[in-house]
Amino acid sequence: MSKKIRDFLFIAFVILFIILTIIISLYAAGYKLNTKWPPRFGQLVQKTGMLLLDSSPKGADIIINGEEKKQSWLIDIGRRNVTTPTKIKNLIAGEYTIRLEKEGYWPLEKKVKIESSQTSFMEDAILFKRSTPLNLALCAPQDLSLSPDKKNIILSKDGQVINLKNSSTSTLAVTAGNNIQWSKNSDQVLFGDKLINIDNNSSGYDLSVIGKTATNFYWDEANKKIYYQANGEINCIVTDKNSISTILSGSDYAAYAIRNNLIYTVESISGQNYLRIYGIDNNILKSSSFLGGGEFYFKQDDYYLSLYDKKQQALYLLSDYAEQAIINKIRPVINWRWINSDFLIWHNDFEIYSLNTKNNKQELILRVSNPIVDIAWNKIKNYLVYASNEQISLINLNLEKKEPIVLLSAQGIKNLALDEKNQLLYFYAEIDQKSGIYKLQLQ
Repeated sequence: MSKKIRDFLFIAFVILFIILTIIISLYAAGYKLNTKWPPRFGQLVQKTGMLLLDSSPKGADIIINGEEKKQSWLIDIGRRNVTTPTKIKNLIAGEYTIRLEKEGYWPLEKKVKIESSQTSFMEDAILFKRSTPLNLALCAPQDLSLSPDKKNIILSKDGQVINLKNSSTSTLAVTAGNNIQWSKNSDQVLFGDKLINIDNNSSGYDLSVIGKTATNFYWDEANKKIYYQANGEINCIVTDKNSISTILSGSDYAAYAIRNNLIYTVESISGQNYLRIYGIDNNILKSSSFLGGGEFYFKQDDYYLSLYDKKQQALYLLSDYAEQAIINKIRPVINWRWINSDFLIWHNDFEIYSLNTKNNKQELILRVSNPIVDIAWNKIKNYLVYASNEQISLINLNLEKKEPIVLLSAQGIKNLALDEKNQLLYFYAEIDQKSGIYKLQLQ
């Protein structure tokens, strides 16, 4: 080899070394060569950004703008997919379509904006299982009530208890009814005409002794009191003393509720209905609001007392202060859920809405073509499950593009109950000609 050739090769290697050093240094500093043609002198080198990715569950394959992300090896043979959690460096600024896929789960797609010299995050990615529903009990259509500790379900018509830990069933020794009230620790339930101890199916208090005219029971667990209506009166039993007293009388009480030492009533006077609020200790009338005609009932939860007019499909939001009884009226409403003290969701036949009570902002979440029969919201992971008679669908509200995932097709779907902690959905449906209560694993 001549000296001229050796000198040329030496100079070429030096130049190549310098170029590679510059490229590697730029890459390490977060820059990337612009490979677009024709090249532009001012844009040969571009500052890049980084994307941090995570998913629940982990181990999802990553597809960016339709191209599967592989580990950056020098040769292509045997390269493995990059999976979550990971960080992807040197992405040129712009909008990317990120798709996550994992075997046995529904894929997730989200648009992410990458900015120069900044780190973008996609750490709210929830993948939902493609799971098969499991039958827990065969039964006729009926409401189900999930215990606060998520360990038992009670069926309203049959009085049947489903133990969710071992899928065993038992029947409560009660006269069944629609009003099921659990204790906070889930050890007892007021159901039908008895207060029942769940563990041994024994009576904590037998309400049948007060007569068959007693209806509309309400259990004040903290004060060991049970209220009920009988013979045009609202009465109270102090269970540990076994004493009975009359709280209100002298009116036609269409509905009542007890909250914060107040008695809320709907009273019918000359064919018209009024919302009236009394002090529980002295029976003094504190406020009266005209309601008009309708079919009313109260519904309590951890956050608020609500009044619903079934005939007009109207939901009245009530204040905990007697002087300002009705703070809002929403219609048409078929069903609703309080997510927290400031956030309400509800649905009519074809739409799902939310309401922020702090700023009174109402928002349309979804509009569908088939009538909605029930909804459930996971407030921890921010996804919404909704059902028609023939489908259960889910929407991840963390995503800008809220595309529904159809989790299940069946017949006669109703009564969704969501276990947020364990990501389980319970519901009534007919599947493969078997009607009953089913369980579906969401994650």
